[in-house]
Parts: sequence; C-alpha cells; structure tokens
Amino acid sequence: MSTEGEERRAFVVARSAGRTWVHDLPADGTEQVVGGDDEAHVRIEGVGPRALGLRWDGERLQLRSEGGDCFLQGKRFEGATDLKPGDEIAVGSGQLVVGIAMPLSAGGRRALTHHEFRERLYEEMSRAARGGRPTALVLVATRPGEGGRLASDALETLRAGDVVATYAVDELEMLLPDTDFETAKAVVERMVGKLDGVSVGLAVAPGHGDSPERLLRAARAAADAAMEAGGGVHPPPPPGPKASVELAVHDPATLEVVGLLEDAAADDAPVLLTGEKSVGKSVFARFLHERAGGAGRPFVTLHCASLGRPPSAEELEAAIGGTLLLDEVGDLRLEHQRALLAWLRSEPNVRTVATTHRALGGLVERGAFDPELYERLSVRVVEIPSLRNRPEDILPLAERFVAATGADVRLSPGALARLRSYPWPGNVLELRNAMERAARLARDGEILAEHLPSEPMPLATVANEGRLREHVDGVERDAIIKALADSNHNQTHAARRLGISRRALIYKMEKYGLKRPPRGSRR
Repeated sequence: MSTEGEERRAFVVARSAGRTWVHDLPADGTEQVVGGDDEAHVRIEGVGPRALGLRWDGERLQLRSEGGDCFLQGKRFEGATDLKPGDEIAVGSGQLVVGIAMPLSAGGRRALTHHEFRERLYEEMSRAARGGRPTALVLVATRPGEGGRLASDALETLRAGDVVATYAVDELEMLLPDTDFETAKAVVERMVGKLDGVSVGLAVAPGHGDSPERLLRAARAAADAAMEAGGGVHPPPPPGPKASVELAVHDPATLEVVGLLEDAAADDAPVLLTGEKSVGKSVFARFLHERAGGAGRPFVTLHCASLGRPPSAEELEAAIGGTLLLDEVGDLRLEHQRALLAWLRSEPNVRTVATTHRALGGLVERGAFDPELYERLSVRVVEIPSLRNRPEDILPLAERFVAATGADVRLSPGALARLRSYPWPGNVLELRNAMERAARLARDGEILAEHLPSEPMPLATVANEGRLREHVDGVERDAIIKALADSNHNQTHAARRLGISRRALIYKMEKYGLKRPPRGSRR
C-alpha cells in the first residue's frame, strides 16, 4: 500500500515508424520535447525539431503545441492544456497515449475478483463495440509468490480506467480499454520488465474475439503459448486445423438436433445453423460434414467476422469436393457477400454450411444481407439450442474440459450442483473458460462450488444478444444514412455529426453496404 506522500508518475506510450515504446516523464517540471531530431526526448519521424512539449510537475501534465500537424483526441490543437490519463495525441505520423500512475490510498484501487472482472469486461466490450474501439485483455502468470507484488505494481502503473483482477494463484488478468495491441504490449513489457519468468498472454477485441468469452479464451490460449515458450508477451496462436470432435449427445434437445443433421447428411443441400454465440455451431457443422461421408475430404472454415477483404479464390477453391463452413455469415460485409455469391454460382461441387447468431431474414429486409445468398444458404435451417436448454449435456462437457487441462482433479457435490443451476449465458465457451480456471484453483484435487460462477453477468440481453445486435445495427445504419444526407454526403462532416472518426465512418458504411452516390446526384 502506498503512503500518503508517495509521488505520482506520468509517462507516454509513443509510436512512430513501426516502433512502440514508453517514455517516463520527470516530475521536476522539465519540459520533454517531442520532435523529429536526435535531440528530442521523444523522437517522431517527419515532424519539426520541437513539435510538442510535455511538462509534468508531479500533479499536472501539460501539453504545449505551437500549431502545425497536432491533434488532441482527434481534434486539431494549438496552445497549451492539461492532459489526463488516456488522452491521445497525434503529431505527424506519430501517436502518443498519456498515462498517469495513481498512488494507492486506504480507500484506493484494489484488485478485483474474477467475477467482478468479468462484469467489467462485459460492460466494456459492449461500450467498445458501439464506438468501434479496441479492448485489450491481458493474462499474466508469475513465478510462485510474485503475483501480489505484480498486482500492486499494476494498480500503481495502469490508468485509472484500467482493471486488475486475480485470475488464479499467481495469475492476474488486466483489462485495458481503448488500447490496441502494440500499445498494450509496450505498457505490459514495461510493467513486467524487472521480473523473471513471467508469461503474458495478450488478446485484443475485436480482432482476437468479438465477445467476452471468446476474448477470454483467446487470452488464455495466448498465455499458454507464452508459458510453452518460456515467457514473454505472446498473442493468441493462429487457429490450426481442428480435429474431429465428438459431440456431447446426452440431452433430448441435442438428440433431436443430431437427428436433423443426420437427415441433412443424406444429400448435399446447403444447411444454415442458427443459435446464440458459442453454442457449438461449428462443432455441429463438422459433425454434419463427417456424417455426410466427409472423412478425408476438405473442410474449410471462413471466419466471416474477421474477413477484411472478399474471400480469396484460393480459400474458396480449397473447399471444392468438400464442405465450406461460413462461420457467423451474418457478419460478412455486403460486398463480400456478393463476391461469395458469384463464386458459389459457378462452383456446384462444394457443400455450404453457414452459421449465424443473427436474424438473417431481418438483415435481408434492411438491405444488409443479399437476398439471393440468403436463399442459397438456407435450404435447410437447423437451430442449435442454448446450453441452458440442454442441461443433460452440461456435466459431460464440463468433465471433458477438465480432462483436457491435464489436471488430476474431481468435481465436488457442490460443484456438480452449481454446474446444473447456473444458466451459462455464454454457452459452451463460458463453460470451457470456467472449467479451465476451476482446474487451476482446485486444491487437494477437488473443484468446489466457489471455484465456479455463481451469478450470470448483469446483462439481461446476453441470451438475446443476436436480436439486440440486430436492433442496434438498424439504429446505427439509419443514423449514418441521416448524417450523410444532412452533410451532403461529405464523410468528414458526417463523421463529425456522429462523433466518430472518418475512418470509423468508412468502415461502418462498408459494413452496412452504404455507397457514396454519384457526383451528379448530390445537391
């Protein structure tokens, strides 16, 4: 715990010419020059010798700019002003992010519990999705006995809005809102630089995971990769080819789905698998592929939410003679849908299996999904029930996930009761994340009820996330259309009306299939 007289520390995370680093600011009020020559304290390529000045006196951090190409929080800035943690400064081709380490006090910050951390993660990812901002999730494993020390250092070093929590014994989890991968990596490396044997997994939404449970899973995989490599900061490993997965078929609802898929396996008609996020739709898709005699034939997965360009001919042609899985096809951009449709028209020797948590019919009505592609993909529609609606599958899945960790542990009666009573709003992936953590917490070889979630996330809409997302998307699309019309389709002015950057506006226009009108049609 810090004393009352402990000084606060300030720093900036700088990025220029492909390099990211942390520069600590002295607390004696000496101005730190940001410029383009070798004498600058923070060198940024391509700007004047004294582009900016930063002055920290232990209480106030002041920015000085004499004009030129300087932007504060996305707005051109000239003069002097006080900065606060998280402020972003752009100068020339460089970027600076402000950090001020707040000293601890008796009523100050503390490391959260894992449940509290997940509440914040759910809230933050919901907020970040609305603003199109990245969210970094960090998992840190230290040597025995060093977890508490690192937690204290993290609480003192990170911004006021960042979150530190206890994941397991000598393992921490940290949430860094509005932080991209390179910035988060620089901050974490600076924080753990003096410790030996530290393994860090770093995952950033939305690229590594578009839901809280997927981001947690990605961070866990990244941390495991770091441990295998002997330490360091690691991103999630790229997904490899998935081996055949045996379904947990115990509940009557699952047996009904299996029957429908076995019927579908009798022909090559396209199948659309619907259901909430993380119910295991891709596992059921592989089951269908194998039941249709797909063993030894191609099974190619396109992760539609992460495609930044139309699917390439090489990706699509790899599925010829087998199955093309379009994972979360409702997230595919409109122009990418049309490119996919054109290829499917010309290539009959491939079976498509698409998955979605969205209401594709609603997307078609709003013009956000191609109607011909929808008709082509939905010849057969099979809904995969949520995990809470197939309770007999929960225990077999939990035991399988524990066994996969290699830990020699057993489930206590209390844990068994908790598994069946908890509603699992994050479905199968939430169960997997929970069991992997519980295996790390188990002492004397037994997982207790207290090692498992006790209350679902305080979001009444988690179970209906797909329907809510459709509503939010519709409101957002309508707002963009109105802002563009009111701005005579000037993207810069429209973005200003919406309170977002022009780059974010262009991305959202592409997402909703909104094109600039011909010049002659503008007033």
